Amino acid sequence: MEILSQTQLLITNFEGFKLNYDLFETNLINQIILIPIVFYAYSAVGIDTTLTIRKNTIIEKIEDSEKRLIESTNRLIETKKQLEQAYLIFEEIKKETKLIKNDFLNIDYLETKNELIRRFIVTTKSLKNKERIIFLEIKENISLLVMKQVVKVLIEDQTVLGNTSIVNTFMEKSIQKLIKLSIN
Repeated sequence: MEILSQTQLLITNFEGFKLNYDLFETNLINQIILIPIVFYAYSAVGIDTTLTIRKNTIIEKIEDSEKRLIESTNRLIETKKQLEQAYLIFEEIKKETKLIKNDFLNIDYLETKNELIRRFIVTTKSLKNKERIIFLEIKENISLLVMKQVVKVLIEDQTVLGNTSIVNTFMEKSIQKLIKLSIN
């Protein structure tokens, strides 16, 4: 509200535009001196030189950046190739390691198999020997038991019959047969 009243007061007291001829009050001298200096400083030559220098600096920086970008891209490509080669070498080493591991396992398997076969054969032979020895012992024991039984029967018969020569020859023949059987 106060602004409206002040505005109306200014309009009523307005006398129009006038020129102020006081040079110091209008600061005309300073402006006259300053305008040529500003024009000279920012004239086409000054601005052109500054802008050209700036333009050249920016272009050089852009070209340097492009060169660095190209170099970085090349290094990236080279590094990717090296990484791919490293992966290939790694895969090759893995394959070779697997093959060598399989070879070692196969060799170990064959050695173990041969050792088991050898032990089996030795054990089988040993068991067959033991079996033969036991069989011979059983055969010998049976022969002895039969002989004892025969001798016992003959002794009983001898006393009954009284003929000792027949009993002796029969006993000798039986002993020789038993010896032949035990040898075979």
